[in-house]
Amino acid sequence: MFRIFILLITLLSCNENNVTNTSSSAPVYVSPTIDKYGHFRKGHIRMPVSTNKNAIRNQARSRYYYHTRGKYRSRKK
Repeated sequence: MFRIFILLITLLSCNENNVTNTSSSAPVYVSPTIDKYGHFRKGHIRMPVSTNKNAIRNQARSRYYYHTRGKYRSRKK
């Protein structure tokens, strides 16, 4: 009886972590706007995943920079 209870709790807790966010998996239309300078910006479709071939490389480079940016800076005296 106790083993069934533990198994049931384990299955229920694993199920909660596998919930996917469907709102970010579809393309989103960004409506046209006018900025504070009066310039018109055309409407466009924002894709959920970058179509740039260097996207993974840029993401890794950005992560490295922000994690180590204090490493190479000179200290103020």
